[in-house]
Amino acid sequence: MFDNGFDPGFVFRHPTFLVTYIIAIPAWLIAFAAQCASEARYTADSTDVDGASTTGRAPVCGVLWFSIWIQLAIIVHLFLACATDGLAVHRFQLAVVIAIAVVFGVFGTEFIFDSEGSLIAVGVGWLLSCIVDLVWLLYLTSEEDTLFYNILTMGGTGGLSGPSGGRRSKLAHPESNYNASPAPMRSGTSVGYNNRANSAADGGYGGGAIGGGGQGLARGISSQDLGATSGYPMGGYASGGVETTPQKYGAGAHGSQGDEAAKVQKAKANYAYQASPEDPNEVSFAKNDILDVIDATGKWFQVRTPSGQVGIAPSNYLTLI
Repeated sequence: MFDNGFDPGFVFRHPTFLVTYIIAIPAWLIAFAAQCASEARYTADSTDVDGASTTGRAPVCGVLWFSIWIQLAIIVHLFLACATDGLAVHRFQLAVVIAIAVVFGVFGTEFIFDSEGSLIAVGVGWLLSCIVDLVWLLYLTSEEDTLFYNILTMGGTGGLSGPSGGRRSKLAHPESNYNASPAPMRSGTSVGYNNRANSAADGGYGGGAIGGGGQGLARGISSQDLGATSGYPMGGYASGGVETTPQKYGAGAHGSQGDEAAKVQKAKANYAYQASPEDPNEVSFAKNDILDVIDATGKWFQVRTPSGQVGIAPSNYLTLI
């Protein structure tokens, strides 16, 4: 669970989790203390096997003693999942257990209509706990484009990845593999862009033949990614380029292409970020750093740091300027 580090600030910077934890922890303490007081104070009449009435101890709160510990486990587990930015991994089991806790917690809310003070406190504690559980359940089961998710994150995310995101969402971003060696292209193979090769009407880039005995892309970015991210015509990187500068494309078999300057955006870092040691594609940066954004698509931007490093960075840490 702690492979991605541990940062409680994810909870405190996220408005939804900050507010719900401010409610959830006191609500649990109220419910627990009130259940203890109720059990210590009250007795109930019971009947023996012969039908005679006897006075003895009987549990007042019943199944609530089971659900109170389930609720505590939810509070702790969700906090750890948020602090390690691991909601994408733990969302399913958390959602299932929270749904079970809500079912049992509803029994506790009935005490709010009782006349005794300690039992009313039990009902209040469980009413607040059930409200918080429902908010958490909606957050964990909502995809990032849904109405509920947008409402619950309208105050920001504090750098916390969404329940369907996290570090594993980098698989959906093509730049996460830009250091990998591509398969070589065969000589004479025509390259298209998004299945729109040689289609000027659709605005696609024409596919030029690749010469030179299997010449491929020298930097490990697929031809499709290059067309989508940089706006350059299709082809390979020139051998004389440097790593920190967008490469120029060499002449293809059908003629030379003109040089085109890359439009680089700027982004300000809202939070400091430490690159994961497990992913060499990530870059680290400090809070308030100004980064060059080479590609602003997807959840992970391709950026250049002030020190000249090129790699990927989480978009929810950055603000385009």
